[in-house]
Amino acid sequence: MFNTTTPSYLQAYRGMNNNQISKQKEEKEQSKSSNGGAKEQRQQQRYPETPVQQTGRVVENSDGEQIQIHTYEPTYPQIRQPQQIQKPNTFPNGQKPAVDYSKGEINIAQILVDFKNTTNAIGAKKDVMEEVFTYLALIEHQAKKENPDVFIIKSNLKNAAKILDVYITETLKKQSNVVESWIDALFLQKINFKFEETEVQNAEVPQTTPETQEVKATEQKQEEAKKTEEKKEEIINKNGVYIPQDKELKKMFIRSKKFASIDNVNKALELFNSTLQYAKEVGDVQTQALVHFETGRIFDKSNDVVGALDNYQQAAVLSKDNNIKARAHISMAQIYDDYVKFEPAVDHYCAAVSFAGEADNLNLQTKALADLADIHSERYDRKNSFMFMDLADSVARETKNKKFIGSTLSRCAKISTRLDESAKALSYYRESTRYYEQANAVENEIKNYQAAAQIMVKLGNKTKAKALLSRAYSKLSKLDSNTSELTSDLNSQILALAN
Repeated sequence: MFNTTTPSYLQAYRGMNNNQISKQKEEKEQSKSSNGGAKEQRQQQRYPETPVQQTGRVVENSDGEQIQIHTYEPTYPQIRQPQQIQKPNTFPNGQKPAVDYSKGEINIAQILVDFKNTTNAIGAKKDVMEEVFTYLALIEHQAKKENPDVFIIKSNLKNAAKILDVYITETLKKQSNVVESWIDALFLQKINFKFEETEVQNAEVPQTTPETQEVKATEQKQEEAKKTEEKKEEIINKNGVYIPQDKELKKMFIRSKKFASIDNVNKALELFNSTLQYAKEVGDVQTQALVHFETGRIFDKSNDVVGALDNYQQAAVLSKDNNIKARAHISMAQIYDDYVKFEPAVDHYCAAVSFAGEADNLNLQTKALADLADIHSERYDRKNSFMFMDLADSVARETKNKKFIGSTLSRCAKISTRLDESAKALSYYRESTRYYEQANAVENEIKNYQAAAQIMVKLGNKTKAKALLSRAYSKLSKLDSNTSELTSDLNSQILALAN
């Protein structure tokens, strides 16, 4: 249940009318849509004023007077620590593996064998097993290369583990992350990611354990009630938007979203709470997932990262819609990214790429890939940055959306600039501008010219910079909207070059 009382982080909303709240939201959205700096803007919103802790100690000066020395240490918001992971020397089904993971080096081949045995022991359905084994096959293919990519292997292991955990959660109707915890524990051990089949010891894993018995018993009950459940199947309209079958539930959900859209936080949380309880009563799991996702967004906007992460995670686990799973994971990734938590951010971005791919959502998949390029560029990891940029570029072109392709290429240009790859950045800007021109996205063209001009100034080529700004200026007449701010920016750049 959600706490419907107003927590301290929402007190700022008291005393504001809906118009003020809507204006605040509009200003926030405009800042997000501006060219560049999206992550920095999110970070400033999450902790706009860094609080300080004052510490001090008393000392005597040369005159014998006692004085207090003060020091100031910044304190940042804390993200809830993950639960303690289980010891790796057991399978998720509680059985001991053939090899003692706590001793020596583990070969990836052994992990794959044990993972398959675990999947069989859990008694997963055919479609679940096929999906898991597909990931394991990709891992084996990668591990057999001369130089296996550890990042890809780990990502696919995590994805396979999540699929099993979701299956267990849905089957038993209780949260499970036992498989993923097992994999996390393995990552703490010394692993040889080069596939060596001779090092494999086949584990004799019993097909029946207390946990698998519970899963299979639940499955039988579900099969018996299948005909009844079919009548209550979730309905998706032609646009792929989920619509609750229960009319009252549909009405409650829409009303909750209306209050959320105008940032009436207290009322929205109260209504979403009621909607969640009713969705549980009628057994609509997908609406439960949607409620958690929307609630996560409310907490996210209010900078309650713990509440946001909890609800996004619930949405990712409960939803059967891969689009919602992908959006939930990318939202969690951005939170961890903003708080400079590299590993969990990368894990969630990779999960978003995977689920967006399953949903054929090329736009979201491109965004997640570009985010991965961005986060690696902050560590000056050129290899992975360029790999993810190339992937983002490739997937974006599949959309055939010229403005979206232009936007993706422009973002790749910014990342290249951060990596001091001026020539590559200029190439990206050139191609991005070509796509923007075809899409008649004039304002985006102008911003590209401005960014390219800045690179030219950095390279010492003021003549070329002036030519680029001149092209940008010539585009102003094609804009329908108010151009005063853009004109002012251009004039400032031109004047700076004249000095």
